[in-house]
Amino acid sequence: MDLLASLGLENALPEQSTRLSNSGVISALENNNDCQLGFNCCLTCGASLQQLTSNNNHHDNDGHKEETAVKKKGIISCCKGCNRVKYCSEICRKVDSEPQQLLHGGDNNNDDDGVDEGALGHSPVICSLLNLCNDDETAEDNLYNNTSKTITNSTKTHNNIQKEEAAKYRVQTERESYPATLFNMLILDGPPWLIENLTRKLRYREEVRSPEAKGLSGGSGSERKRRGKRDRQSLHREEEMPASSASRLHRELVLHVVGASVDSELWGWDGTTTSYTHNEMLDAYAEASTNVLSYLKNFIDSIDSLRLVFVGPDCPKPRHGGGKDGAIVCRLDKTIPGSKTMLHIETHCCNYGEDTNKLPCPDAIIFFNPGLSCPDYDWSKALSAASSYQQSSTPFLITTNTEMEGFADIKCLVDGGYVDSKELPKYVLETVDGETSSNISRYNDDDDVEDEQNKKFFFCENPYAGLRVRQSGTMANDLYVKSRWVMGGLFQRGGGDGIVDMEKKKAKMVDKPKKKKRKESEERGSARKKRRKGESNPALI
Repeated sequence: MDLLASLGLENALPEQSTRLSNSGVISALENNNDCQLGFNCCLTCGASLQQLTSNNNHHDNDGHKEETAVKKKGIISCCKGCNRVKYCSEICRKVDSEPQQLLHGGDNNNDDDGVDEGALGHSPVICSLLNLCNDDETAEDNLYNNTSKTITNSTKTHNNIQKEEAAKYRVQTERESYPATLFNMLILDGPPWLIENLTRKLRYREEVRSPEAKGLSGGSGSERKRRGKRDRQSLHREEEMPASSASRLHRELVLHVVGASVDSELWGWDGTTTSYTHNEMLDAYAEASTNVLSYLKNFIDSIDSLRLVFVGPDCPKPRHGGGKDGAIVCRLDKTIPGSKTMLHIETHCCNYGEDTNKLPCPDAIIFFNPGLSCPDYDWSKALSAASSYQQSSTPFLITTNTEMEGFADIKCLVDGGYVDSKELPKYVLETVDGETSSNISRYNDDDDVEDEQNKKFFFCENPYAGLRVRQSGTMANDLYVKSRWVMGGLFQRGGGDGIVDMEKKKAKMVDKPKKKKRKESEERGSARKKRRKGESNPALI
């Protein structure tokens, strides 16, 4: 990011910059569920900004007496540079802006060593990045909400125009990061094992959901075996289909985008073809898919259509009814530039997992910044539905705003049994170890010499993330970029009950039928022996 480089940060965004070592901050976070540091509580000492006392002598949470002239009744100190961070006094504001080594120079009051390591506080760098948030919010309103917060043309200067154009560009890169991440990280830059599982259906001779492909009717057992073997082979160019056009099946790549909303993946689209953003959004997704189609043609003859299915309660609601089932709000169609492949976009205003049977079977499932570890959201139904499709393993892509959130989401996937911990790289296991150590040790005792390249899971920084920096809503000095981190893997079939519960369930289901089958086979064997000896044939008596 050029913006970070200009501030001397190279490409490292200071995501966790709020200092949490103060005892008052710790107490506020533990005892107040509505605590928002820097918004309704002092960012330095954790004091409630709604309960400022009028006592002449004020004692902060660490027991230090402060002057009355500094803390006045009902006066809240705010950073004058960005106007986005609040304190209970001018002293707290100055303390938060001091460097860490000066703040805890001789007498370190830090209760937990290392809790503030790397936390910049409200340094000039953080203040500059937060000041850009004001420009970006104004630019977003002007671009998509038809408001006018900018200064008039008569008073505009060259610097103001450049500042406004830079903010619009940052907002635009954040919007375009959704289609760029979806297609590039999932297909174009994805590892071979991910692409192989993603294109499994397209490389079948028969439609994967047809009775012939499932082996329920038609075809011999050897033919079904050959199809299964082919599915396990590495990527290669498919043999030519018969010349008859009637024998050629429709090839469609289906991608589910779970938890989609109007404000993010759908760019403010209201579900109609007359909205300002619908053409812009459709063009962005179509343009991002052009290179993907060219890449897929290396081992697939042709793709007839690409279907993006956006699912979530914040998707546009129908104005004139939906589709046949009432769930599909609107469809947008566009021919992908430079090809004959059609791009179909459809939205479903519902929770993923409730009406999953109405959705087309996905080739991959994408979650943009779901917050799996956030206690305010319950993703159990969505994840269970995502890991319950008929194919052996469904590819997935999940983005997070921060690295810490990414590791927390990985922990949720491992604990729920949605991901096989054997497939996690060692550095990821070491980070999410702790509460999940029992699961990890059970699956990775003899993985010390395992080749990391064979792991079917990755977690890294997203090179296609936007340039817009946002402010956290709970800790005012914390920053993030949407979808800055990305992970990918394969859903484990039957996830949702937890790994331990799944093993117990499998044991109960497997033990009893084995005994029954063994008894039946013994009876059949004895019957064959009797028939050979003629003991059971009445005609031979």
